[in-house]
Amino acid sequence: MSNSAHNSILTSTTTPSYRLRASLTPFERITTVLYFTSSWALILGSYEGGKKAGLQYLAENAHKLPKTKGGWYFYHKRKNYRIVIGGMKSGVRLAMKTSLVCLTFTGLEAVLDEVRKENDFLNSCGAGITTASIVSGIYRLPRQSVKYACMIGLGVGIITGGLQDAVKYYQGQNIWYWDLIKKKLRNY
Repeated sequence: MSNSAHNSILTSTTTPSYRLRASLTPFERITTVLYFTSSWALILGSYEGGKKAGLQYLAENAHKLPKTKGGWYFYHKRKNYRIVIGGMKSGVRLAMKTSLVCLTFTGLEAVLDEVRKENDFLNSCGAGITTASIVSGIYRLPRQSVKYACMIGLGVGIITGGLQDAVKYYQGQNIWYWDLIKKKLRNY
């Protein structure tokens, strides 16, 4: 038996359905989310940090611009080093922050799945609001910003949970609130 067939058999027989979201176990889901979010944050943060480092280098050296061809060579050489270093620092910083927020969200989502023995958009909404509250507390945001952060967390929870529920429905699994809505519509 191949390793992938063995893993899918183990996953389907030993993992309860409430632990699977988009056919991924919590560990697989968390590692996938962390990989993609940290990669994107590293790329975006490096780009923005590099632009900022280049502008900062220009501002710091605007009063002593080179006058010779060799001077311009070394000017741009040092500027490029500063851009790379500044970009990587900024990219790593953003990747760590983003990964920590996404780890919190997916970890809370998995914990709520385990507590409720059900994986639906409600757990995603709870994880989104809780993550937004934690981030707001860490950064000591004012009340209005906390409200906006919680609204964004709720929106992220609705979108991610709704998409995961759509995948579940597409795979032929029952979704309790959809069955409830259909029952109410039949009786109405």
